[in-house]
Amino acid sequence: MSFFSDFLSEMISILKSWDILKQVSSTVVLFLAFFLFRWSVIVTIRRWNAPSPDEKRRWIIQAKNISLIILAMGLFGIWATELRAFAISLVAVAAAIAISTKEVLQCFLGGFYKASARPFELRDRIEVGNFRGEVIDHNFFSTTLLEIGPSRDNQQLSGRQIVLPNSLLLSNAIVNQGLQQEYVLQSIRVTVYPEESLQALESAMLNAANAECSAFLEPARQSIERLQQREGLDLPGPSLE
Repeated sequence: MSFFSDFLSEMISILKSWDILKQVSSTVVLFLAFFLFRWSVIVTIRRWNAPSPDEKRRWIIQAKNISLIILAMGLFGIWATELRAFAISLVAVAAAIAISTKEVLQCFLGGFYKASARPFELRDRIEVGNFRGEVIDHNFFSTTLLEIGPSRDNQQLSGRQIVLPNSLLLSNAIVNQGLQQEYVLQSIRVTVYPEESLQALESAMLNAANAECSAFLEPARQSIERLQQREGLDLPGPSLE
């Protein structure tokens, strides 16, 4: 049984090698026929008593082009099986590479989008998906943030660092809180208990805001006005009334 299997394997290898040898021989014969046909046609055209040299030159160029097309068709016919197997292998390899490097490619595309659209810069406060923070570093593959939070009501840095893959920039909206540079309008949620007086609490908060923000009111108003003129926007101005 072992002798028969070895003999069968050897015969298959001989047949395969014979197929390759036959294809190589056919290729050699095709090239010889190609050069012979091309040479004979060109010699015939050169001996032809053409109306003009340009007419003769045009026929020679057409003969060369037609002979190349015939050669290409002959080579494709001889090596069609091997070319088909090579194309299938090439597609499989390309698909495997695309699947294995999908995340890297998406990160690179996200970095290219960031570099071209420039949705944020260093020190901008941005929000991407569920992540908020101040941009401290970015490249073509990742963006590094200092986290703001952890809850959405907090506006202070938590001290933690977030490294975002740039692929998130392709699938999430980017909220940039640094549009107005040093002055930003923020909404603060305040909890009022039923037994507390809303008017008294509002008055106390307004007095505290006047005391803390009166020195920054005019610079903030000027900054927002400059932003409105530059960007053509209609933004709410600061007010302590």
